[in-house]
Amino acid sequence: SVRNAHFNLLLKTDDDCYIDVDAVLMKIDRKRLKRSNLWWGNFRQSWAVDRIGKWQELEYASPAYPAFACGSGYGVSRDLVEWLAGNADQLKAYQGEDVSMGIWMAAVGPQKYQDPGWLCEKECYLDMLSSPQHSGEELHALWARKEGCGDPCGCP
Repeated sequence: SVRNAHFNLLLKTDDDCYIDVDAVLMKIDRKRLKRSNLWWGNFRQSWAVDRIGKWQELEYASPAYPAFACGSGYGVSRDLVEWLAGNADQLKAYQGEDVSMGIWMAAVGPQKYQDPGWLCEKECYLDMLSSPQHSGEELHALWARKEGCGDPCGCP
């Protein structure tokens, strides 16, 4: 991305997430989020490290992770993306990209912009920026409702 695209803010999301791109772009403009050293997301704080189960992590020694953005989406300023790209060979990947990013960013100390519009759980709100863990069919339905009546959660 750093070599091939001009951007101020990079959006990271998963392929199972609904993203209201218009709402994201409007918030970037309203809140003036095109700035350096910025990490914009919905941050989990003091999240316990799982030692068993699906999200098992055996190599990270601390009992809790540093703050990390939940996986439905987040924005990262270009300078932070450049730092990540420049240090990629030295950055250890942990059990998940979200917690890995939190560990890596703890070394940099970015300005975090907390925004609950990036939903952490599969929910639906009219003013959400994103919602995770949807099937392809569910994503199509969310978009159809958004286009049909402006509300991805349901039309009257």
